[in-house]
Parts: sequence; C-alpha cells; structure tokens
Amino acid sequence: MEFNRSEGPVFPPMPLARGQGSEAARAAREAAEPRCEMCGATVIAAHCKRICLRCGFMTGCSEGI
Repeated sequence: MEFNRSEGPVFPPMPLARGQGSEAARAAREAAEPRCEMCGATVIAAHCKRICLRCGFMTGCSEGI
C-alpha cells in the first residue's frame, strides 16, 4: 500500500471473479430495457415513441405509454 498525502491511501486494483454477479447484473439490465409489446425484443425509446428493433412495431404518445 502506498500513501499519497494529497489523496490518502492508494490500493492496487482487485481482480473480480468471472461470472460472479453477472447473472444478477444481466437480469437488472434486461428488466430496465424497454421491450416490444408485440414480440418482446428490445426497442429504441425516445420521449414517448418506441420502435422495435426486430419487428418494427411502433408506439407513440397517443397509445398512453
């Protein structure tokens, strides 16, 4: 451990175990991504419009999303 007086103690980076927490992180990312109402694929969301990247289904402000 080094000590830098202006910033405090400095520790070397710790390696992360592969696969540890990756399932939870992936599930959280997938839950946060907006999905298509027709096919369930990821959509591009901008303001109130959504466009599906797989089937092309579009929704807008009038659909009440």
